[in-house]
Amino acid sequence: MELSYHVSIDRSQGPGAPLRIMLSRNFSQVRKLRSAGNFAAALPLLRSSAIESDEDAFEAMICLFVSGNFEAVLGQVGKHEWRSPWSRNASRALVGLITQKDTREALSLARSAVGEPGVAFDAVALYLILLHTNRLIEEAHGYILTNLREPPLNETLLHIAMAEIAATTGNWAGAYSLALSVLSLDINNFRALLISSLAAYELGNIHESLGYAIRAQRIAPALPAIVLQLMRCQNRIGDYYAAIGAFNGLGDPEKAPPEFHAELGVAYSGLGDRTKAVDAYKKALSTERRPALAVRNLLDLHIHSASSEELWRLVEQFPADIHGDIDCVQRLGLAYLKEGNLERGFEMFTKCLSMTEKAESFAAWPVPEPRIRHDYEQLELLQRRGRLTESAALALPVLKRYYDRTGDPQTPLYPESGDADPLRRALGKVHHWLDASFSGKALGETDYAAVEASYRKSAPSLVVIDDFLSSPALSELRRFCEEATVWKSQYGNGYIGAFLSEGFCPRVLLAAADELRRAMPGVIGDDALIQAWAFKYDQRMRGINLHADLAKINVNFWITPDEACEDRETGGLIVYDVPAPRNWSFQDYNNNRAKIEAYLKDRGAQSRRVPYRENRCVLFDSTLFHATDELHFKPGYANRRVNVTLLFGKALHF
Repeated sequence: MELSYHVSIDRSQGPGAPLRIMLSRNFSQVRKLRSAGNFAAALPLLRSSAIESDEDAFEAMICLFVSGNFEAVLGQVGKHEWRSPWSRNASRALVGLITQKDTREALSLARSAVGEPGVAFDAVALYLILLHTNRLIEEAHGYILTNLREPPLNETLLHIAMAEIAATTGNWAGAYSLALSVLSLDINNFRALLISSLAAYELGNIHESLGYAIRAQRIAPALPAIVLQLMRCQNRIGDYYAAIGAFNGLGDPEKAPPEFHAELGVAYSGLGDRTKAVDAYKKALSTERRPALAVRNLLDLHIHSASSEELWRLVEQFPADIHGDIDCVQRLGLAYLKEGNLERGFEMFTKCLSMTEKAESFAAWPVPEPRIRHDYEQLELLQRRGRLTESAALALPVLKRYYDRTGDPQTPLYPESGDADPLRRALGKVHHWLDASFSGKALGETDYAAVEASYRKSAPSLVVIDDFLSSPALSELRRFCEEATVWKSQYGNGYIGAFLSEGFCPRVLLAAADELRRAMPGVIGDDALIQAWAFKYDQRMRGINLHADLAKINVNFWITPDEACEDRETGGLIVYDVPAPRNWSFQDYNNNRAKIEAYLKDRGAQSRRVPYRENRCVLFDSTLFHATDELHFKPGYANRRVNVTLLFGKALHF
């Protein structure tokens, strides 16, 4: 479900409509100080002021609660005679939340409170917190959409409660916006800082995320959630000793929750200490609550080890965890490929596809125009070939409405009224997928002993292989790329992608990867395939920016017919003779274009241009910085540049 928290207040007088509450002068000041995080002034004023109303009494309890004075909140019980039903129920709900004796009963009381007229926004916040505690996220979301639109900025507790609901549902942009609104009033609100850190992390702003986590820790140094977030950020930027230091700073590391041991495993793995990494992951998996991160990473370590015995023991030990997680199932597929069991590998990747289809597979609006254009043109092709499925037939007219709007690739497109669900289905569903068998030789007739010798001698490590695939394999893979509606990842430069776990797993591709690994034992050796993808490019835009990939070996080949390329000197790949530093984070070597360009300039890097040719493969050290060359391809769906990538082994940190 797509969540939106651009909300405003329903100011009707009916039940459940929050109204501006009437506080005495002193408690109005307490509320103002509390919202700004100034408890040093708020609490003394609270204690010295007479309570004149239910609103004053409830503000006193909320102020004490937010400041962490839980015993003082409980001490207020019985001191005030509640007159209004909402305040009586809300105060009892707050006590239930603090004591944790019966959070369902507390929720029932809070639900009754918000159904009363004149309920305070803080009581609404309490209701949302209790819904979150009881994992009733859908009810919380429904209440927000029905009753709240743009709550007043000074309602900091409500904003925090809404931000936590948004974060739980994966609406990170909404969570971030709400948390920032709190920080605009209370710069030291550690909950808002933590949510901002979590949101920035998920949105890809790792250094920003780390900054928020550091600030949050200075305010609440003992809060485990903040320490865990610090470790996540430090591991992501490659500061592994800092992550280990954060773990060691816990009161009793042996009693740390499993998620901490999982992050400790990431740190040791990043430092190359496999033994300590395995121990940390096993510690994380020794509890009833087993972090998916630990299972995935332990699978990775075993897949890339010389022996497979530990891998299959792990699969036997945690079958439900592994077979219920898409990332783990993909890893199983890679493990089967490494053993040469292509059929079992194929089964795992198709299982990933079925698991992906059950989940939401479409990102938030707006839709980039190039994505609409591609999907419409692909369904048109299927219609011409007589392969339009029932769902594709329904999707085609929906996509056409947006396809006809504009030819500008920079135009973002939003659904028209009532069109959101049909457009989401049109873009998100895999309408057509080819389960074609493949037999025979996947690779062309190439002297791979000579290729290996050339690769070892070249500086940088790069070889070009023409006629890479056999003719039957090239035809089969091209047909799959043209017809299979698995192109669900969209990018800023207008290109779109398909990945192993999302349906880009035709048998012909798996056969090519297996044959290549066997043909190049001196270069690929025992390194497993770690990922495969394909990208299609919009002729009106440019390709992939300068970057490096985490693998040891990058196998990049092109399958669009030669006649589609209008410039025989471009259209391929530009590869620099400088690799990414081993201590750079993924964000740096894969996304930070300005930093990469500065580094290449400082190193005096030289580039090599490999022009486009149909069925040409560029096999190179994947840590070398590289980019798509300029594109000059004819218009039309079948003329889109398509490149396929196989990655073997791991060299850089992710």
